[in-house]
Amino acid sequence: MHYCALLPLLSLGFAAIFASCSGGHNYVPFDDDGGLGRDGASGPETTTSDLALFELRDRVKRVTTTTYYNVTPGPDSVAIDTLPANRLTTVVYFDSLGRYVPRRDERLRRDEQGRIIRWEDRRPNLRRLHGGYLKDTLTYRHTSPNVVQTSGMGDYAVTVYDDNHRIVGQYTDPLVDGEHTAVFNIYRDGDQRGNWTERLSVWTTQTPGARPHISYSLDRREIVYY
Repeated sequence: MHYCALLPLLSLGFAAIFASCSGGHNYVPFDDDGGLGRDGASGPETTTSDLALFELRDRVKRVTTTTYYNVTPGPDSVAIDTLPANRLTTVVYFDSLGRYVPRRDERLRRDEQGRIIRWEDRRPNLRRLHGGYLKDTLTYRHTSPNVVQTSGMGDYAVTVYDDNHRIVGQYTDPLVDGEHTAVFNIYRDGDQRGNWTERLSVWTTQTPGARPHISYSLDRREIVYY
C-alpha cells in the first residue's frame, strides 16, 4: 500500500498523505470554510484534533518524518537501507493554535467541532495532458476519539488510536478488488513531550487467493515546538 511511495502510513491514518502527495512547501492558512477550525489553543500536555490525527501533542510547530521502506528487524537491532530510493521525507506544519497548516493547493473542510472531515488536492494538472485539477480527495469519519474511518484514493481504511494519540494499527480495504493491508506499530523511542520519535511498522498485505506477505518500514520524526 505505499501510496505515492506513500505517506508515513496512510497518515498512517491517511493523515500524512497530505504531506507526501501534495508536493512543494508553499503553505497558507486556508480551508474551504474560510477559517482555520475551532479547536482552541494547544498547551502543555494537551492536544487538538489536528495534532491528534497526526499522533502529536503539545505545542508542535513542525514535524519532519523520514520513512524507510526497506528494513529488516533482528534480535537486537533493525537493519535500515538508507538509500534515497528506499526512503521518503515529509514535512508538516502547525500554527500556534495546534491546527494543521495546508499547502497552497490543499483544501480542507471541517465539521462543527473543527475536525478535518475532507482533504482535497487542487494542484493544476500538467499541461498537454488534460485540463482541470487533480482532485485527489480523502474523507474522514471520526467514529470515536480512538477510531477514524477514511475513504478515498481507491481505498477504505479504519485507523485505531490508543489514548496517547498513537496509532495501534490500521486496516485498509480496496474499494474494488485488490490488495488488503493491515499494519501494526511498535513504538521504539519518544521525546520528553510525550511524542514518539521512532516506530517500526509491520505490514501484512494479501490479495484474494494468495498467501499474506509480511514487510516492515521504520519512521523517524524530528519535532520542533513553539
